[in-house]
Amino acid sequence: MTLKIYLKMKPNIRFLSVLLLITFFSKSQAQKTYNLIPKETGKVNKTLAASLPTSLKALAAFYSAVGGTGCIELDCSLTTALGLGKQGSDTQKKLIQKYFPDDQVAKLVVSQDCYLPPSGSSSFSNFQTLAFIVTGDTVRVNYQLAVFDHGNTKIIRGPDIYLYENQVYKNKKRVLYAWAGK
Repeated sequence: MTLKIYLKMKPNIRFLSVLLLITFFSKSQAQKTYNLIPKETGKVNKTLAASLPTSLKALAAFYSAVGGTGCIELDCSLTTALGLGKQGSDTQKKLIQKYFPDDQVAKLVVSQDCYLPPSGSSSFSNFQTLAFIVTGDTVRVNYQLAVFDHGNTKIIRGPDIYLYENQVYKNKKRVLYAWAGK
């Protein structure tokens, strides 16, 4: 819109157009999706996992400690793809502690060395999908976690929602381990 056209507008139309522009630009935030375990494959996207920014790597390290990703003994696909070594490594635990310092679930999984029963045990879990949707300082974690227990299967679905401020995640809404914060 040129300045001439803008100046010829009636004052109330000018005001509304400015208000609309301000509203549009203040509300619009870039959204980025990281599809770590796509529904189509159900497998960890190793290239994406390895290239995550450190803060999202910490979030993925946390989720790799609360749900399985094809674990065979201490080798879990997501933890390995993140470059954190074996499940429960010092690297994984330190990353979780740094980014989730006051989180009760993080404290719980770290105290248990991020242990997950191997796939095929009488009780174990595997993420079927896992994605992070980042909008500004909010991270939405969408997932489907299949929990297998002595022949029975239960599906737990997100989303979980976190606020990321001052290099720390704060739980706003979590389905997984929701009981731990009570």
